[in-house]
Amino acid sequence: MANSYIENPKTNARIVSLLRITLLVMGFISSVSAQPTPVRNDVPRLGQQEVIMMRHAYLDKGAYAHWYEQSSTKVWPWYERLGARIIGDFEIFYPEGEDATPSQDEAIRFARYASYEHRQSTRPTTSQSVGATGGSARLAGDGPLFDANNEGLDSRREVSKGSRGGVFLQGYMAPARPVFMPGLGERYEPANNQGSNGAIAVRLDRARPGGQVLILEYRKIRKGSFEEFHAIYSQQLYPYLEKIGVRPVGQWQVAYFPLGDGVESDQYDEVYTLNRYASYDHYVAVRDSAISMGGNGPDYQMGMGALSDLDELTRETNIEFLRGEPFGSPPQFTPGTGETFRQID
Repeated sequence: MANSYIENPKTNARIVSLLRITLLVMGFISSVSAQPTPVRNDVPRLGQQEVIMMRHAYLDKGAYAHWYEQSSTKVWPWYERLGARIIGDFEIFYPEGEDATPSQDEAIRFARYASYEHRQSTRPTTSQSVGATGGSARLAGDGPLFDANNEGLDSRREVSKGSRGGVFLQGYMAPARPVFMPGLGERYEPANNQGSNGAIAVRLDRARPGGQVLILEYRKIRKGSFEEFHAIYSQQLYPYLEKIGVRPVGQWQVAYFPLGDGVESDQYDEVYTLNRYASYDHYVAVRDSAISMGGNGPDYQMGMGALSDLDELTRETNIEFLRGEPFGSPPQFTPGTGETFRQID
């Protein structure tokens, strides 16, 4: 059969014309997409309820250090420019029991947003999840900082092996507060065993360094009791834990938004509590013999009463061990590119 492109000049001319139009359109789209996108920002929106995205990741074995480096140096500077604040990304480890994923690394990341609307606004502009928010380009435009974020995301994808999913949380970041618990003014003397009045007073050895760990505690609690639960935990238990070296990070209730994972139960609420310990040994000492570090004064009695009250509100609990340092949102110097722009709409 003869080649129609050779045998039909009129058809050939139309094809050439269409190709030229197509190339012109593609060139126009390319030039538009290549245009820089600078932005200016309005004043902060106040009075919204903060949300935290807690997201899990499965990684190639031994890849966690690379994952964290790409996150902290390339991805997070961009996200914090969008107004998010990164609590941290922590590696899951198994000092007790059997490693659930011996052939993979696991990580959990916590990121703070001013509201659910804010979180959706940080999604890529092309994502269907941004809705009416306009996406991240409306918040911070583009530029080399954005390019570095994309490079970091691409590099993370190379070692990513899936996820258990993400959970939205709402609740309370723990305040970094001083705690004043006056001494009782009692007098003691050395004894070979516990004093006859049952008092346990302690002196403290030097601080013992170790690799910091975080305990992520999950509880199913009585429906509608989160505010009561948090009040007991923060006002009655935290003070004693802080005295013996624990540093609370936060406590949150699982929130259910349209684009979140999971389905809300009508039987219970779900609560995550995140606390920092100086080491795994520190955690074991707090769990098994807190009284040896803090004594059994009224603060201890209050803490033990709080534990009992919390257990009454709880129907199920489990913990995960995490290691790593909180990101801490360090200052970032991201200078402007020096370009100039004029407003066109």
